[in-house]
Amino acid sequence: MLEVRGLVAGYRPGAPVLLGVDLELAPGRVLAVMGRNGAGKSTLVRAILGLARREAGTILLEGRSIAGWRTDRIVRAGIGLVPQGRGVFPGLTVEENLRLGGLGHRRPLPAAALYARFPVLAERRDRDAASLSGGEQRQLAIARALAARPRLLLLDEPSEGIQPSLVEALGETLAELVAVDGMALLLVEQSLELAARLADECLVLEDGREVDRMSGAVLADEPARIERHLGL
Repeated sequence: MLEVRGLVAGYRPGAPVLLGVDLELAPGRVLAVMGRNGAGKSTLVRAILGLARREAGTILLEGRSIAGWRTDRIVRAGIGLVPQGRGVFPGLTVEENLRLGGLGHRRPLPAAALYARFPVLAERRDRDAASLSGGEQRQLAIARALAARPRLLLLDEPSEGIQPSLVEALGETLAELVAVDGMALLLVEQSLELAARLADECLVLEDGREVDRMSGAVLADEPARIERHLGL
């Protein structure tokens, strides 16, 4: 589904953040991207979406190059984003946030389907997003991304800022998207617990380069191997 080869990208000409990153991600699979702060993880997400400057390399979606496409076209082609942070429009209601997620899509996922997956959002549909808890806002950000029916979902630190007790529920939701819907997930995450639970493969970045790659089983069974890259 997604293939990235030799990606060099950043924000200013001649000052790349990513220095030749390769990855492949198939439907129904989860790739975790891990590393210390500043390793280039968020830049990778932004480069895939056309929000960072690509200087070299290829980005293919289902065999077709999307390098140079506008972000809205990339989203319509089947890539969704759950951004770092709360990722919601705080002054809009839950329902309005979900409607925004489907704008520009010919067949947006109905709000009823999203509420079925996230019942707490149904209970709060008329409340401003700013009034939701951190965990509820993360659910809203995911639901809004799903409104456009993506086949590939990019998640940038989805567990950041939410209670540890809610991380397990978040993991269940994401696992269901993969197992039931066959969605591909690219998961940028600092939580070793969540990454180990979900990932089929883990790519570790440091200073914009790949420094390690391991299966999800190794990530779960040999935490010391990843901890040295995270500074834990």
